[in-house]
Amino acid sequence: MPRRRREPRAVAAFDSTHDALEAESACRQEGVEGRLIPTPVSITADCGLAWSMPPAERGRFEVLATGRFDVAGIYDLEL
Repeated sequence: MPRRRREPRAVAAFDSTHDALEAESACRQEGVEGRLIPTPVSITADCGLAWSMPPAERGRFEVLATGRFDVAGIYDLEL
């Protein structure tokens, strides 16, 4: 079976499940492309969920997060 091609992603990590679910809800409402994924092992965060998005969505995500939910960090990865 051929391996799936890795692609650049911006991955937002959270310290709480509440923030991860709030981010998912806000992103869905505002049309920010992405999805919740298990937090990659290369990222240290207290929550097991992360928001994976195309790098082009990072700016919109950061604006959306302001005052709505806390982000532990945003990382550029190939997933």
